[in-house]
Amino acid sequence: MLLARPVRAAVAVVALVVLAGCSADDGGDPTVSPSVSATPTRAPLTFEQATAALTPDLVPTTAVEPCDEYPPGSPEAQEYLDRVAAELAAAQAEGAAIPMPSPTLPQCGTTDLGDLRAASLAGHAFALGAPVDLPVAGGASRAVDVYELADADAAQTAVATEAADLDGWAVDKETPRQDNADGTYLPRTVVSGAGVAEVDLPGWTTWVLTRDEAAFQDDGSAAADPYSTAFLWAAHDGIVVRVQVVGDAPGQAAATALDTATRYVTALDAAA
Repeated sequence: MLLARPVRAAVAVVALVVLAGCSADDGGDPTVSPSVSATPTRAPLTFEQATAALTPDLVPTTAVEPCDEYPPGSPEAQEYLDRVAAELAAAQAEGAAIPMPSPTLPQCGTTDLGDLRAASLAGHAFALGAPVDLPVAGGASRAVDVYELADADAAQTAVATEAADLDGWAVDKETPRQDNADGTYLPRTVVSGAGVAEVDLPGWTTWVLTRDEAAFQDDGSAAADPYSTAFLWAAHDGIVVRVQVVGDAPGQAAATALDTATRYVTALDAAA
């Protein structure tokens, strides 16, 4: 369904200064002000911190699909491959009719960012394989992807590139009916309300791309109810976050994506 990113210490210092001012005169020079420590610099956000904030409450929870990448050759990677191989062998032993592929390491999210590693969490408001009527308030499907880039500049460049919308995804357009070789067809589709906008996510450089989609039969009647879709991209330090929302009420996917990203960043800040 988804388409193919120390205040407490300062208070303590102030309290100690006030208490010292109320104490007896120690004979020191009253013109000399006590030194004040500089505010400590916050350490760069790490991939481990970013992935720890990927919690199921960020996405619809009827069907949740987590994804974690593992460094090739690592114990975690070997454990994953062994587990998948055992599952495939069990399926073959039960008489699975289709050939089973060799186990491979998972690739999360999009693979064209040049990221070092990624993790993601996808959720659906319906059971996988079950029919779904769009739109669904809050999105029928939603995903949050986290990517580790080489550095902050690479993260900013990745988000800026996505915001440029080079393939024209967030542009109003119309696609005529398309006939398939098997006799089925794709009805005429209309993309409207499309656009790219910078949005406020404190501490992050954030852009959201969105559009509404509607389908029509040859006689002009609606082939399905219109719905909205959005991609939100955000960069901070060397981390990129992507939020995807599909199947939301018309005009609402961008707001859902920003709300999801805001809740994610709030949880991340609290943990950090």
